[in-house]
Amino acid sequence: MLGLTGETPETLELSFEALKRLLGEGLFVRRINIRQVVAFPGTRLYEETGGRVLRRNRRYYRAWIEKVRHEIDLPMLRRLFPKGVILRRLCSEVHEGDVTFLRQVGSYPIIVGVRKRLPLGELFDVRITDHMLRSLTGEVV
Repeated sequence: MLGLTGETPETLELSFEALKRLLGEGLFVRRINIRQVVAFPGTRLYEETGGRVLRRNRRYYRAWIEKVRHEIDLPMLRRLFPKGVILRRLCSEVHEGDVTFLRQVGSYPIIVGVRKRLPLGELFDVRITDHMLRSLTGEVV
């Protein structure tokens, strides 16, 4: 969560180092959600900061998020889903041009793009061919 009371550039670095330790210790985290808080009037956060922390530190967020995506998320995805691994029974959900996006049935599954227009709502086995910052690419097997 970005913009919490007490956040500083130093605490952002501490958060990054904690994520880096997960990677370094061989632990698995499939997805890192990064969100900015919204300080609604009447909440404790609004009373404490009024959103000042978020406004003050916003200039650091883009670089910090990119650093997390490239140095933590991408290596983690490569570890969790190595090239060549086959994910079974992915459901085709949506087309974007000639790409079909699929995911396994379950809670918050990883998205896999296949460069082929597949029928929607069907299940496919997919071999992972590459890694994006927060998703995968693959081919139907």
